[in-house]
Amino acid sequence: MLKDWGLEDPKTAREGVAAILEESERMGGLVEGLLALARGDAGAPLELTTGDLSVVAADAVKAARAAAGDKVAVEYAPIEEPVKASFDRTRVRQVAAILLDNAVKYTPEGGNVVVSVGRENGWARLEVSDTGIGIPEQELPLVFERFHRADPARTQGSPHGGVGLGLSIARQIARAHGGEIEAQSEPGEGSTFVLRIPCGGSAR
Repeated sequence: MLKDWGLEDPKTAREGVAAILEESERMGGLVEGLLALARGDAGAPLELTTGDLSVVAADAVKAARAAAGDKVAVEYAPIEEPVKASFDRTRVRQVAAILLDNAVKYTPEGGNVVVSVGRENGWARLEVSDTGIGIPEQELPLVFERFHRADPARTQGSPHGGVGLGLSIARQIARAHGGEIEAQSEPGEGSTFVLRIPCGGSAR
């Protein structure tokens, strides 16, 4: 359209460029997600270092708070003692970002997202809770499946984007560490996602 005649109309040109940029970002995200899953499927090695999970959580909250602006309050519940574990910092930071991104997207304006960390029977634990729209019981077992997306009718018309790969990547990273990720939710009240990784590091 732009090539044939759109450049002659400034309004059409602006709208066309905006659409191209939006779709380019969406496709870029899809490619990055597929590559991340492919690397995980192939058993790409983790770069394990001993670190403090609370530092990763605090960094992720800072970034999510900046992205959320005034729409949603993103809070971090600090802990007095470090939560030490052996993990791949980049990948665990990615999990935290995915969980926070979803929480902010599916929480109506004026809601709250809270992140906390701790220890639990030999596990390092990162929890993201929100006061969002929640997930129906029948959908809860499917949220970690590849390409699964929430019913658009439940998003109140908000353009959430994405293609349903984020939580699949998060679960893959958790399992690569010998851990797991789980979800609890109550429609209309909010959701809680919990990442657990062994304090001793990966099972691989």
